[in-house]
Amino acid sequence: MIIYSVGCEYAIQALTRLAGLVPPGKYCLLRDILDGTDLPSHFVGKIFQSLVRYEILDSAKGRGGGFALCRPPAKITLRQVVEAIDGVSRRKRCFLGFSDCDDHPECPNHRRCDRMRDQIDDLLDGTNLAQLVRMTAESPSRRKRKRR
Repeated sequence: MIIYSVGCEYAIQALTRLAGLVPPGKYCLLRDILDGTDLPSHFVGKIFQSLVRYEILDSAKGRGGGFALCRPPAKITLRQVVEAIDGVSRRKRCFLGFSDCDDHPECPNHRRCDRMRDQIDDLLDGTNLAQLVRMTAESPSRRKRKRR
């Protein structure tokens, strides 16, 4: 089941890296954030501009510039990131492709889909960038890469 776009996936990955590299309010160049990843810099740059408009990031040009988190990573939830990139409507769409997802007329899987949507919303609301930074640092696959 797809809950967000590839652009959103890139945003989450790049924001997690930024949050792990510098404290909130400190600027970091995009190339430093993306160093060692296969994330496309041009696309992530456009995504970051959207996150600036939604006041998740700040940007500055010139020496000492780049991108900075506007708030502490613990105050930035995945829901905020998903809604900034994909909007609210993507999460509210009918999983089966009907034009609207509501109780009238109810599709055959509406109740089940509503429960799944509630679980996804709980996950997005209950997960923040600080948690993702910790999870990434503690990941066994991440530790293996660091040893090499």
